[in-house]
Amino acid sequence: MPKHAIDNCPRCGQLFTCKVNSVLHCDCQYIGLSKTETEYIRDIALFEYDGQCLCLACLNELKADCQPTPSGEAAR
Repeated sequence: MPKHAIDNCPRCGQLFTCKVNSVLHCDCQYIGLSKTETEYIRDIALFEYDGQCLCLACLNELKADCQPTPSGEAAR
């Protein structure tokens, strides 16, 4: 089995390199997700994209969605 695979992001359709077989080199390891952000993104990927990996751009967008709004509530 190849170490990395070229795949289409199920959220935006862009090509990206999925590193599921080398998780320590996965893009999600480099964007510094908190536990809350990780759970939020995991749930979205699981329920909306059948658990598929997302590209770095989408991970960053979803991370930004978790940032507190001026009223102190998480954006959704």
